[in-house]
Amino acid sequence: MIDVSKHVRPVLCAVAILAAIGIGAIPKMAHGSPIKSDDSPVPSNGLATDTALSTAFDRPDTCKGFDPIKRYGPELKFQIRRNDAPVGVHSVTFNRGRDGLQVVSQSNIDISILGFNAYRFAYRSESIWQGNRLMRLSVNVDDDGERTDVTATRESNHLVVNGPGGRQVIPTDIFPTDHWHCGVLARKSVLNTITGKPNDVTITAGQSEMLRTMDGSIRATGFRYNGELKTDAWYDHLGRWVGLQFRARDGSTITYRCMNCQTRNAAKEQG
Repeated sequence: MIDVSKHVRPVLCAVAILAAIGIGAIPKMAHGSPIKSDDSPVPSNGLATDTALSTAFDRPDTCKGFDPIKRYGPELKFQIRRNDAPVGVHSVTFNRGRDGLQVVSQSNIDISILGFNAYRFAYRSESIWQGNRLMRLSVNVDDDGERTDVTATRESNHLVVNGPGGRQVIPTDIFPTDHWHCGVLARKSVLNTITGKPNDVTITAGQSEMLRTMDGSIRATGFRYNGELKTDAWYDHLGRWVGLQFRARDGSTITYRCMNCQTRNAAKEQG
């Protein structure tokens, strides 16, 4: 997942343009600290326990033994929108190899103001999974010129994580903040793939609703993250990640709108 939270340091001409037209500073990407948009759907109360998950999904064991290739196919793709204007693309690809399941998540964002580049962001995460267990993780980030790296390796009964804050040893049952595996919804801590630190969260389940995608609408359940990470993620009845939304510190709303979700059972968008 990619979360917008801090301010960029735009070039002087971009600063002048932003001031002239009254737009706040473009937010800088910082995984793990968005603020919920006031005008987006609000999930109701209810801790995302096994009971809540069984209500949201077709089966109580929907998120156990999760096979993303069977659920998604080889790729999951989102358009990233800022205040409903497209600014980038997020993709997740899946490939089964000799070492296990390879998952590659990539985001690219380019925000321009009147032809001037105000902000660029590039993110790449590669992980290896065996069953539901994270074995290895490598993340590279270029946040408008600031480069950071995070690695994680499974060693016996723990994960050894190296990131901007140094080395940490954390439990192996943690999920990284990339959302494709709905098993994360039953956790109280997630691995922030930008900082390399675990974030304590409370995840609550909302009501089923029709969620807009790039190809129509799909019925999905919203799950709200509160705590050290604040965001909203949507999943369909098969536990597939289909949407994301949060608010940046500059007040802009960031939305991930699915580009290839299965909407054959949903009402097609009009117009």
